Amino acid sequence: MKKFARVICLVLACLFCLLTVVACDNSKKPGSGAQTGAIKTDANGVRWAADEWGTWREYDNLPDDLDYNNDTITFLYWTGEGTVKPEFAQSEEVDDAVLSSIYKRNEAIKSRLGVDFNFISEPGDSARRAPFVARVQRAKDSGTHDFDLIGSYSANAGSLLVAGLVQNITAADNNYIDIYKPWWPKNLTHNLAIANNLYFVSGDCSTNAIYQMIGIFFNKDMVNERYEQEAETYFASNPHVKTPESGAEGGNTATNMIYEKVYAGKWTLDEFIYLAANTYVDKYGDGVTVDDTFGLASNENILSSFYCGSNLRVIEPTADGSVMKISDDWTSTKTVRLVAKLHTLLGTNSYHSNLSTGKTWNLPFYNGTTYFMPGYMRQAEGSLVNNDKVENYGILPTPKYDLNQKNYYTTIGNEFSIYSIFVDFDTRGNFQETLSMFTAVLECWCSEAYRKTTPVIFELNMKLKSSPTQCEADMCEIIRASIEVELGRILRSALAGSATGAYTADYMPIRAAVAGTAWTTHYSTDINRITTNLAKFVNDLRETLIDTDQLNKK
Repeated sequence: MKKFARVICLVLACLFCLLTVVACDNSKKPGSGAQTGAIKTDANGVRWAADEWGTWREYDNLPDDLDYNNDTITFLYWTGEGTVKPEFAQSEEVDDAVLSSIYKRNEAIKSRLGVDFNFISEPGDSARRAPFVARVQRAKDSGTHDFDLIGSYSANAGSLLVAGLVQNITAADNNYIDIYKPWWPKNLTHNLAIANNLYFVSGDCSTNAIYQMIGIFFNKDMVNERYEQEAETYFASNPHVKTPESGAEGGNTATNMIYEKVYAGKWTLDEFIYLAANTYVDKYGDGVTVDDTFGLASNENILSSFYCGSNLRVIEPTADGSVMKISDDWTSTKTVRLVAKLHTLLGTNSYHSNLSTGKTWNLPFYNGTTYFMPGYMRQAEGSLVNNDKVENYGILPTPKYDLNQKNYYTTIGNEFSIYSIFVDFDTRGNFQETLSMFTAVLECWCSEAYRKTTPVIFELNMKLKSSPTQCEADMCEIIRASIEVELGRILRSALAGSATGAYTADYMPIRAAVAGTAWTTHYSTDINRITTNLAKFVNDLRETLIDTDQLNKK
């Protein structure tokens, strides 16, 4: 009888486990709860590995027998002040989740490929771009092969390229970088290719790229209360598909209504403007102050994400991919309409910026008096986690321009890293073998980061492990999977016509939307200048690439 009872208990326990599932969809994952580091291959031949939480995430196709005989890879990387997060060197596990995940990533690369790392740091943020480039230039001029890989501040990539300091990655005959893997931005080669070649990459390899992802934080309590009726109406004719019907985060709430629309690809700019507009409340009848209620708190740097989020670009390749040009998007009717749409929100008191009250733009959201805050992922860890004034917050991707747009697009803030191969690297064996090894290191770096550093950053910013559902986890994945790395942001010094300048073309539509200026009037003063500057950059680059090609043949 005791044996029979144990069997019954076991069966009941199994049934309970089957019934106890989260309501949010995890159908894209082949499983969860696996032992960390376990690897499996699915029916389609795709390999998967368990991340730090035991969740299956895609694995790379690097050969398991790659072994570079403990070769030391020398890596020059930039450092910065303020908001720049650790990314490269970490020699041990410590009582810090991100630093420990960086250590585990590095150890995994070294173990898998049989390499070691020698890290060299150099100040190179926005205020110290020129000295960083000068450091690389001195290394090339010396011919002493000081380093192999470079991790630079994003805006330095153009300067390194035109100075002939970085290698064409696509010159590798045996190139291990698989641009179709989820750790690389979907449009990597289209958006970053120059003259049909790729000179730098980014993605999950950069912890700062993940920290700098721009999404839209929102105050769940405020949104649920204001849009209660809209949510009831929505769910009266739309069943819960990927949000829970019951439980702590379940029910016919406005939060779940918005999440359902994101899942369905129906989260659009018009939806966002409707929810954020006409929300301003002058609490004390003393005019606009930081203590009032706002629909939106942000600034033009972050709101520029609405331009790229609408599938609009600043720089694009020509039809044959041989050169770059100012994108037709920048002067298009669609941009004119985007500016007009945004003005209906940004031109009102419902929008709080630094100029509204003289106070920090994000302060009203942190104080719990604002519905939405487009911002960087890192802001949650810094100001929202354990903030009693905003006890319940969620995050959303940048909305689509309209329902005709196929994908969401995520902009990254400027303080992220671009990875490249130094043009004067130390050749081991021969040029092609060495270049191939570096592509394997970059692929392994990004692959391991996808499973080790990125999940930890999500956890710290959204407290996903303790979340009642996985909806926020899914939103983070949608945002990460939608990352766009666009040349208009990386080459803004080229548009400015100055190595240390910056023409922020994607900010301009936001300035026009705030001011209520017609876009055709706004861009007409600059279009000729930036077109000329880009043409000069391209001409200088042609000479550089010819010299680099000759160097590679030696």
